[in-house]
This record gives sequence, C-alpha cells and structure tokens, in this order.
Amino acid sequence: MAGLMQPVGPEPPVVYWVRRGALLLVVVTLVLGGWWFLGSRSAATPDTSTEVAAEETEVLEDDGSAATEEALATPAEPTECLDSDIEVTATTDSSTYRVGQQDPILTLTITNVGDVPCFRDIGPKANELEITSGGYHVWSSDDCSTSDESDRTLMAPEKQAVLILTWNSRLSQKGCPDEGKGRKAKAGRYEVVGRNLEVTSDGTPFALSNKKN
Repeated sequence: MAGLMQPVGPEPPVVYWVRRGALLLVVVTLVLGGWWFLGSRSAATPDTSTEVAAEETEVLEDDGSAATEEALATPAEPTECLDSDIEVTATTDSSTYRVGQQDPILTLTITNVGDVPCFRDIGPKANELEITSGGYHVWSSDDCSTSDESDRTLMAPEKQAVLILTWNSRLSQKGCPDEGKGRKAKAGRYEVVGRNLEVTSDGTPFALSNKKN
C-alpha cells in the first residue's frame, strides 16, 4: 500500500510522480474519448420505430385505394328494368282508313330510356295493343291470343323492341267467343293504346271513314 503512495526505485521521486501523472492523463483522455464517441453515435441513430410505423400506415392506405379502384372497374350485373326506365308508344301507319278497304297497321314500341342495360320481358304475354272508341273496348291483341310466351331480353340504353301487327277491323271480346270473326267496325273515331307489363302508352287517335282518302 505504501508503494502505491510513495515512489520506490533508484531514480528520484519526482521522476516517478511525472510518470504517474502522464499515465493518469492518458487514462482520463481515453475515458472522455469513449464517452464522446458513444454519445455522437446515439445522436446520429434515426428513430426507426417512427419510420416503421409510417411505412405500415402507407401500406394500409394503398390497400384501401386498390380495393376501391377494383370495385369501380367491375361493372354491376344487369338487373330487371324498372318501369320508370321503360317507355311505350303505340302508333298507326295512317290517321284515317276507309272502311272495308284498308286495315290499320299498328306498331308497339318499347324503349329503354334508362342509363344502364337491364332485362325486360318483351314477349307476347307482356305486351298488348288495345283499340277503344268513346271509352268502350273494341279490340285487343290479347282477346284471341293463345300465347303465354315470355321473352326476357337485355336492353341497352335507348334500345327499342318493336311489335307490328295488322288489325282486321273486326270487334273482339276477351276470351275470343266469336273466334276472331266478330262484326266489322263501323266508321268513327278510335284510339289505340299500347302496354308492356305495367307501362302504358299515351293513346293515338285514328279514324275509320266511308269516304275515299
């Protein structure tokens, strides 16, 4: 213990004290240098936890965007047409016909006026052309029809389905008791109305006349 406090050796004590001081200075320098080095590395190290969290958030946002784009890119399957998407018109090829000489040609037109394609039954079972006079039933395409056929068709926007038939100018009744051989219609004013399912057209007037056109 005394050797640590009092220099022992052949040289003067001051020499040993100088050596001890130099050694102590080197030790202190090494300690301070190590502390400074470790401190600088700690300050330069980025906050990796923040970066990882940010990256994870970005991945979640990208997944949501991709799903939305995929949904928008996939067109919806067509469904049944709403009645509000369907327009029906009934027309004649002339406004006046001579009795016994000309039979009116009637046209039923069904149009998809909606914005998207949809399915619609345009078969004989779903359609009707009816002629009235003064509010009374005169003839209908359903009176003597035996067809219950359906025709479910995909209709694009503005697509039309057209049915054309000729009225033989004879009266008919529901159930066709006279087998379509009813008496001939007389001269007068008439109106034709078309129907597809629950959608009905406006009436189109025409006349039967005994006079020549």
